[in-house]
Parts: sequence; structure tokens; C-alpha cells
Amino acid sequence: MRLLSPTERLALRLADLFARRLRLLPLLSSLLFMGPFIWLLAARRLRVSGSEELQRLPADCSVVLVANHRSYFDFFLVVPVVRLRGHRWFRFYFPVRADFFYDHPVGVLVNMVGAAMSMFPPIFRRGEKRRLNRWSLLRCAELLARPGTGLGLHPEGTRSRGADPFALLPARPGVGRVVLAAAGVPVIPVFVHGLGNAVGPELARCLLSPRRHPLYVAFGPEVGLADLRERGSTPATEREAAERCLSAIAALAADVQVRIAGHP
Repeated sequence: MRLLSPTERLALRLADLFARRLRLLPLLSSLLFMGPFIWLLAARRLRVSGSEELQRLPADCSVVLVANHRSYFDFFLVVPVVRLRGHRWFRFYFPVRADFFYDHPVGVLVNMVGAAMSMFPPIFRRGEKRRLNRWSLLRCAELLARPGTGLGLHPEGTRSRGADPFALLPARPGVGRVVLAAAGVPVIPVFVHGLGNAVGPELARCLLSPRRHPLYVAFGPEVGLADLRERGSTPATEREAAERCLSAIAALAADVQVRIAGHP
């Protein structure tokens, strides 16, 4: 903790308190506020496929969702889809970069108001603070050990800003480290297409021209990681696990492209 600024220490302790003692608050916030708001932006535009993959999961399991990262709102959209189409009431957490969301008062406020501190645990990318990521990995494993927990990860690590919305960035090995540590927890790939980064235009599209601006959310079969988990977590297996997750997302992206081509 001595490596952190006062703002980072306060934000980390607050988020950890929510995760340990106030677990119902993020769920209630999502169900009562953020979920309905996102549904208002997206419901008339949604094209969901593969939700049966979620319905096949054991009722008391935890899950890791790995998704492409094109919009700030990717997982804000995916979570209500999981709950309504997959019939699963996971308490979700989203590991997030510590920059802004933990070291800036505005970022802490966004995490609190918009996500009830569910953007947790933080991932540190600078200097000595990266040592704290070992703690973040342990917290991810602890969270997933509770039945009914969902963890949302982006194998790309950062948003893809290229012109091609179906092109993915290289996989980051940190995601592989998390999924290998989550022994026995299924990893489900997700591909999201058609979601932007500004609330106003998204609302206008939903209200005025939903058929012209569809939103695709595609789920795929569980990513096979049993052999890698048996081999243990090494830099090589972590990299391969992350690449498998990204490959599963890429396969879903190709399927969505085919669907779009067949329904111009």
C-alpha cells in the first residue's frame, strides 16, 4: 500500500469493502439503474446469438466472460443480456486499469456511481506498482471461488480503435494468467458489434432507426483450457491461454460478419 497515492489507497479500500461486505449493492445498482438504462439504449436493436451456451452452465457456477473491446460500454451491454437471455444472476466484477479509475477523483466517482465499485480489482501498469498485480490476481481467484460470480475480461487489454470493427488487437498474457488461476471456472467468449462510445447517438439510434443500427452480441462455446491448467501457469501457458480466448472471440466475429452479409 505504501506504493499508492492517498487517492489510490482510498479507492482500493473502498472497492475491496464493496467486494467483501457490500456485494449486493453492485447487483442492485445494475438491476435497478444501469441495466434498465442500457436496455433503453439497446433493446430494440439487439441481435443475440449463442445465449444457450450460458444456459448450459451449472446453476451454482461462477464464470469468466472474455470479450472484444471496441466500446466503453461493452460489458455494460453484455451483463443485462446475460441476465435476461442466459437466465443467470451473476455478481459481476471487471478488472480495470488503475489509471484514472483509481488514481483520479473523477475516475473513482465514475466507478462508484456508474458501477458501484464493480470495476475491481485494479490493474497497475506503471513502475513498482505493477507488483500489486499479484494481489489483484489473487483477488480475482477469491471472487471466482464464490458461486455465482462473474468476471469480465478483455484479452486485448485496451480498446481497438482501428477502422475495421472486426479486427482484434493482440492478446495480453495477463488474461491468460487469470483464467488459468480460475481452476474449474468456465470461460465463455463474447463478441459485441455495433456499439459506440457516446450515449446520445446510441439513444437516437435506438429510438429513431433501430433496424438500421443493429447491435450484435454473440456468445460462443466454453474455451478449452483444461490441458493448460494441468501444465500450470507459466509465461508460455499464460500466453497460449490468452490467445485461445482471443481466437474464440475472433471466430464469433467471423460468424457475425457472415450474418451481416446475409442480411444487409
